[in-house]
Amino acid sequence: LAALDRLAPIDREAVLLLAWEELSYAEIAEATRVPVGTVRSRINRARRQLRELVDRSGQLLVDTNRDVPEEATDHG
Repeated sequence: LAALDRLAPIDREAVLLLAWEELSYAEIAEATRVPVGTVRSRINRARRQLRELVDRSGQLLVDTNRDVPEEATDHG
């Protein structure tokens, strides 16, 4: 879960709605009031970042004591 905390809030929200709430992309778009294409972009970005943050064994590859980088929160 530490890796999820490193995602921008809008990206994390999309991933959580997909993974835990099992919503479709269309349902996520409706729930978050954004176009489906935006949902796809957010999920794609989050998946890419999670792959970079977590190794194959599930270990976080970054220092969890650091703040989330500024650029990680600038997705509007």
